[in-house]
Amino acid sequence: MFSRASRSRVAELAERLGRIKGAFVLSINDRPEIRDLFGAFVIEEVRLTYSVSKSGATAARELIIANREVRVGLV
Repeated sequence: MFSRASRSRVAELAERLGRIKGAFVLSINDRPEIRDLFGAFVIEEVRLTYSVSKSGATAARELIIANREVRVGLV
């Protein structure tokens, strides 16, 4: 769960991104709060493995958030 200050900063980011005239793509950790705050945008979930860690590889989920359709994946 986010602290109140963190949630406020992320909410401000979502608001600012909603006002830009150009395109944007944001990659951020998959958390329920993020899905809530960025719900007005296109959201794609990406499953990956974090491999730079003292404890070894860790499965993770990131969200790719954009203001238009984005092709997600590696080719």
